[in-house]
Amino acid sequence: MRAPPSPPGKISYCTTCKNRLWQLTDTLPDNLRCVTEAGNSEVILVNYNSDDELDTWIRQFQPHIDNGTLRYVHEQTEPYFHASKAKNLAHLAATGHYLVNLDADNYIGDTIPTWRTLWTEDPELLIRGFSPNADGRLDPGNGSYGRIGLSRTAFGALGGYDEQLLPMGCQDSDLVDRAKAHGMRIVRVPQQVPFAIRNSDAEKVKHTGSPLSWHDMWQRNLRQAEENLRLGRLTVNHGRIPVKVLLNFTQQIEL
Repeated sequence: MRAPPSPPGKISYCTTCKNRLWQLTDTLPDNLRCVTEAGNSEVILVNYNSDDELDTWIRQFQPHIDNGTLRYVHEQTEPYFHASKAKNLAHLAATGHYLVNLDADNYIGDTIPTWRTLWTEDPELLIRGFSPNADGRLDPGNGSYGRIGLSRTAFGALGGYDEQLLPMGCQDSDLVDRAKAHGMRIVRVPQQVPFAIRNSDAEKVKHTGSPLSWHDMWQRNLRQAEENLRLGRLTVNHGRIPVKVLLNFTQQIEL
């Protein structure tokens, strides 16, 4: 099921969560404030079968669901987290023209006007929010590496995040590299701190059900991503089977 038409320039911030309520309690209220103040934007939240009371906690934001600034998607069957699969659900549930991956530990901050201006100038631009630490050092582990925004059309042309990868690691760089090989222009737009809550590598893989470490999964996924490029496999997930989810507590849909 595809999302209904939306006003031109609408931005969808796509968030996924598997037992990260302790982070959402900090980030989601602020991110909803940001999209409400900016207008013509929304947050998509995928509850990837969490068992940490997220489904109860989120009900306090029913007014945001009612006014369209929050779309709540509940995947109720998967026992383990898979980053690419969860992110694809969030992006497919979005109603915006532009889709931004916003991990559950991330803050939107004051980025909306800048990103919107850039997309007005170049609608097919891929924007990266990978930002330096307070000391100016670029650190892939600081939580901002996965902040990626692109048009719905571009996301569809790439097939989204590669669901053939292992549950965690390299899915973001794979998407960006395939976009670059596809001819998309890419810019990095840093954000002032705080932009994210930092996680350990162990925390990142805690709910994947895999015995592999984050580093081991990253290395194996890197090899798969390099193979994608070598074979010119820039569009992924051919033959993907839609997933049944519950939208906004009431509507069973397939994404």
